[in-house]
Amino acid sequence: VSQRQTCGGTVGAILTCPLEVVKTRLQSSHVTFYISEVQLSTVNGASVARMAPPGPLHCLKLILEKEGPRSLFRGLGPNLVGVAPSRAIYFASYSTAKEKLSGVFEPDSTQVHMVSAGLFFLVRLSTLSKDPKLC
Repeated sequence: VSQRQTCGGTVGAILTCPLEVVKTRLQSSHVTFYISEVQLSTVNGASVARMAPPGPLHCLKLILEKEGPRSLFRGLGPNLVGVAPSRAIYFASYSTAKEKLSGVFEPDSTQVHMVSAGLFFLVRLSTLSKDPKLC
């Protein structure tokens, strides 16, 4: 695996980390967001009305306001240890497949890109799955 592919995997993990944080917060701690969104209404006596569930942009806004921008990169270290090598392998495999398939198809054509991605998907599926029914 070249330094370029490793760098690509690392940059990808860094850029997607804030999205992962927002996704994780939305999946696991929605109750915290509801508490800040509860409104009391006294038109016909005391009652509690719930707002719609928060979306990703609302979640991002709350994280930035309450915890600051650094909190969007929580968990980046373990993510880099686990994900960067995987992405580096992906980029290396895809790159190698493109080089080999450029001799079979028209170089840098749609077919080269699609077949390269498909081959890597099949290789990844077969190596990640231990269940023979899924392969």
